Amino acid sequence: MDRSFLSKKLRCFALGFTAALSATIASGIANAAETAKPTPLRVAYSAITVNQAIPWIAYEAGHFKKHGLDVELIHASSITALQALLANEVSIAQSVTDACVSSNLSGADTLFLGAILDKPLYSFIVNPKIKTPQDLKGKRVGVTRFGATPDALARAMLKMWNLDPATDVMMVQLNEMGLLVQGLVNNVIDAAPISIPSNIRAKNLGFSELFDMTKIGKIYITGTVVTRKRFIDGQRDTAKRFMRGFLDGMKTYLEDEDFSIKVIQKWTRTKNRDEIKEAYALQAKNMLRIPRTSIEGVKTILEGIEKLPGAKTADPRRFIDSTILDELEKEGFLKTLYKN
Repeated sequence: MDRSFLSKKLRCFALGFTAALSATIASGIANAAETAKPTPLRVAYSAITVNQAIPWIAYEAGHFKKHGLDVELIHASSITALQALLANEVSIAQSVTDACVSSNLSGADTLFLGAILDKPLYSFIVNPKIKTPQDLKGKRVGVTRFGATPDALARAMLKMWNLDPATDVMMVQLNEMGLLVQGLVNNVIDAAPISIPSNIRAKNLGFSELFDMTKIGKIYITGTVVTRKRFIDGQRDTAKRFMRGFLDGMKTYLEDEDFSIKVIQKWTRTKNRDEIKEAYALQAKNMLRIPRTSIEGVKTILEGIEKLPGAKTADPRRFIDSTILDELEKEGFLKTLYKN
């Protein structure tokens, strides 16, 4: 056989093999890039308040992206956020605390993944004419939505003062925390449990703090992360990556005051930096470093909704998923978070 002819054949074969190999490699790279695309995740936050700031900070700092998530943050009232969670329109809802427990009692698979606080950073704010709890008789007490955390706290406070929320006062829904302050200003309501930073604004406007609710004397979980058992079971890796990003957000909150205040100002649209700084410092002082959901805190919620079927006898552990945090601790992730 002609050697030149054979040489040409070998060159053609080599070129063809190289082209095929290049195409295979290119295809593999494309497939890998496709696989590496961030996982989309929709998260609802239920109020424009500082105890909802961790997802904002994790988002702005790029922590969710670092853990392979394309997170979309959606603002919705606590009731709407819970409905979206149950309809699979979002996978995680922030601070639908009491609703998580009540919906679970009604047969839903809602669970707490974590909670950043074990006390309510709220003030019971009143018109300056109200000097004592008994002065609240016949008055209008504002809440965001019935069934939401401010509603549960208002009822707990009234009962503590031996006042009946059904007969001694008029409960008024105003939907948003900021609207509670406006309600006081416009004389639509006479009192309300108001969280940071809105309570600071209300006091600066001349309204009185009848009670500092951090001194309520009971463990009350707030700033909760709520999801469904089906999400944990079906998308466990995504749930873990979310919690990694969330925990990184907590670390950033505690260690980078300036960045955190800027993010909170942006998301709350608050121009008064001093109010945000004061609210930031109060939460930083009280925030848990690892957001394990308190069993005693769940018991407090159950006590507040004891009239619901099953509330009195429910095991508080059934409302908590601690396995994600347990795994992150076992894997050593929690140890990497803080310098001390």
